[in-house]
Amino acid sequence: MKSRVPKYRPPNIAPDDRYYGHTVALRLGTWAYALDDGPGFYGPGWYPFHREETRTELDPNQPIGMPRDVATGRVAPVSVRISPNTEFRSWGNEYVTLQPHPDDPRVTARTHLYVSSARARATEIAVDVREQIVTLPDAVPEHLCEQAEVKGRRILDFLLAARSERRRGLPAPYAVVHPQMRSGSEKSTK
Repeated sequence: MKSRVPKYRPPNIAPDDRYYGHTVALRLGTWAYALDDGPGFYGPGWYPFHREETRTELDPNQPIGMPRDVATGRVAPVSVRISPNTEFRSWGNEYVTLQPHPDDPRVTARTHLYVSSARARATEIAVDVREQIVTLPDAVPEHLCEQAEVKGRRILDFLLAARSERRRGLPAPYAVVHPQMRSGSEKSTK
């Protein structure tokens, strides 16, 4: 019998630094993470970001039966990309992909830690939204610990801000979205 409890794997970090052509040293100052991905909408559960599920079927209106996406009427948590709110379309090593775990308050954040002008280390950071706990990989080198800790805490802050916005009744992300992506959406979310 297959267990319905999600299998948890602790966060991991790459064993070595790798060449990464788009690195930038971001000061740890007072920036925050912002959504710079298609915002979708807020949905139920611990993880706030959702999109409507679709299925692919042949389009009967096309003579050669081209495929089209058709809404299923269901919503599901979806991975999103975030980056520091200091610059829209951030440097590659500053992007974070948030991966939800279905029916689970834990989120896996995948990112890179800055090492030098052309080197970074891929890492995962585990965030438990219910317990408000950030877990770093055990093998984070000492010289990267502060950067990983700051990023982890700001990822948690971002998720809590999105959940707070959802509780206030907004149907879709607004304040947590990069300002450059907000134009035109103000009327629909206020």
